[in-house]
This record gives sequence, structure tokens and C-alpha cells, in this order.
Amino acid sequence: MEEIQLLELFSQVHRRLVRRLAPLFQAEGLSGTEILVLWKVRKRGSLRVTEVAGLTGIPPSTFTGILDRLAARGLLERLPDPGDRRGTLVRGTPALAGMMDRLAAALEGELRRIFDHLPDEIRRRLVADLETLNKYLEREEGECHGRA
Repeated sequence: MEEIQLLELFSQVHRRLVRRLAPLFQAEGLSGTEILVLWKVRKRGSLRVTEVAGLTGIPPSTFTGILDRLAARGLLERLPDPGDRRGTLVRGTPALAGMMDRLAAALEGELRRIFDHLPDEIRRRLVADLETLNKYLEREEGECHGRA
């Protein structure tokens, strides 16, 4: 039961953070899902379309529409994959860089306000614990995929 409580707490924290940050996404005319896609592309550079869909957990059928909208806004562009003529790469445009810089500054400010009242020791411990959990889950996923 403790595991279910942990899952519920993660869900509640996520929901509350998204609710607080959503106005910043909306100010850019984007959804949280679109921001996630843009963040991954900006962070990783050129990626295969299937990689971006996989990194974000978005089904390919849904991802196509998101990619179309973001490309139409001039934030992403599709390119042929030189390593696979059937594949397509997606990469950010200069417009994406400017928008993400603005958004990152706004997000930093809002997150600072959200977490400002947490004592530094608790904040550091929370970051360390979540990094440890994430590494554990990554390792476990790798082991599970290796057995398949």
C-alpha cells in the first residue's frame, strides 16, 4: 500500500505543478504536451521522429498532429534522415531557441516562487532522492528491456 501512496503523491505533485505552470505555456499558445516535445528536441538536438515520440510517451498517431502544429508555427522542422532514407529527423529552429529561452526564464521565476519556502536542506534532499529514484528506474528499465 505504501507504493500506491507514493504513486498518488507523485501524481498530486505533478498535477499541482502543471496547474501552476500552465498559464506560462498558454501565454506562448502551447499545451503542456507541446512544451514537452519542444523541450526534448531543444535539449537533444536533431532526433528521429520516432525517438521524440518515444521520449515523450506520445503515441505516433498523436505525435504526427503535434509535430504538424509545431512545424506550422515555425518552431520545429522536419529533415530527411541521412542514415535512413525512410526516416525523418526533427530539429528546432531559431524561433524555438528564442521561445524556449523566454519560457525557461518565466518557469525559473515561477518555480522559485513555488519552492522558495522549502528549506534548502529539504530541497537538496528531495533533488538527490528523486535523482536516485530516476537512476534506479532507468537501470531497471534497461534490465527489463535487455531480457525481452
